[in-house]
Formats: sequence, structure tokens, C-alpha cells
Amino acid sequence: MSRVRAGDERIAKQHEYIGELDRSLIDLIQQRTEAAAELASLSRDLGAPGVDLSRENAVLRLYHSALGRSGTSLALLLLGLGRAGERAAAKDPPAGPAHR
Repeated sequence: MSRVRAGDERIAKQHEYIGELDRSLIDLIQQRTEAAAELASLSRDLGAPGVDLSRENAVLRLYHSALGRSGTSLALLLLGLGRAGERAAAKDPPAGPAHR
């Protein structure tokens, strides 16, 4: 096998691995978004604000300490998705016998 062909196969395998990681990250982000929406709903049901800014700041610090400036940007995106998920959940109540 030529060196170029062996390199092509290693590159293809690495692309495949990164694709698997991307799919896992997307799944985790969707789970996080759903959990954030549920937490906001529970908080509101108990009379607390739907957003806890001190908790959001802790998330920003966590991501920044682990990943630097890019981590802060990532955390802001995740927090924004959580809020968007919260808004979507509020607009679309779960389907079922009680909501027909």
C-alpha cells in the first residue's frame, strides 16, 4: 500500500471519528437544552425566576476556565439555546389527553 493511500485511509477514519463526536455533541446539546427548559419551567412553577443569572455566570466561568475565550463563547451559545428551548416549550405544551 502506498504511503499516500495509507494517509488517505487514516484521514478518512479521523473524519469518521470526528463525525461520531459531532453527533454525540449534538445529542448532548439537545439534552441540555431540554433540561434547561424543564428547569426554567419548574422554577417558574415554584414562583422563582426562570433564569438564574448567578448560575449562568458560574457556567460561563466553568467553560472559560476549561476552554478559554472560546469556551465563554460556547457557553453563551449553550445558554442561548437553553433559553430558546424554554420559549419553544412554553409555546408548544406537550400533546396528550389533558392538552387536547
